[in-house]
Amino acid sequence: MRDLKSPAGSLRAEQAAVTRRRILDAARRGFGDTGYAATTLREIASEAGVAVQTVYAAFGSKANILRALRESVVTDPAASEAYAAAAAATDLDEALGSFARSIRLRWEAGHDIVMINASAAAADPEIRAEVAAANAMRSGGIARLARRLGELERGLDPRRVEALLDALTLPAVYEQLVSHHGWSADDYESWLAGALLRDVRGSTQALDHEDRR
Repeated sequence: MRDLKSPAGSLRAEQAAVTRRRILDAARRGFGDTGYAATTLREIASEAGVAVQTVYAAFGSKANILRALRESVVTDPAASEAYAAAAAATDLDEALGSFARSIRLRWEAGHDIVMINASAAAADPEIRAEVAAANAMRSGGIARLARRLGELERGLDPRRVEALLDALTLPAVYEQLVSHHGWSADDYESWLAGALLRDVRGSTQALDHEDRR
């Protein structure tokens, strides 16, 4: 058997990666245009310019293609790095700025994939469970950051902050502002950073006001 580290083996691996990427891109377009349920593997193969057998060999099923697309959003390295920077920040402004950056990067790369998964989940119980697990991961990350922000700024209520972080960073908000209203991703990030700072700090003021009553 030829060593995969040989030039020929490396070339085959590169070609396989390119083929997978073409299939994923074709499926993403199809799922977005006509819906997950209505898009067939044959249509994905035709759009990708490969045989349907190649699609089966690469992914095995349409559900596995959707899983691969979802994983690309969940594990996006640039967004994950920005979230880590937010969690490690020692200043509230810095933390929220990095968090806004992480959300911008994640939704810029895959907000349409999130919408596709939500639509597919409505029709497929197995996908629904997987999407619920992914949403639970997002909720957990937001809750952890909210607790961290509470450590950085006296008076913050982590539960209130968690609700704000969740609501302001929903993918549907990115979709509405960028896709429907024509904002750039930079516009969205700038708005989000400002909104987070204003509302999170405002929650401190509201809490102080309630304490004085």
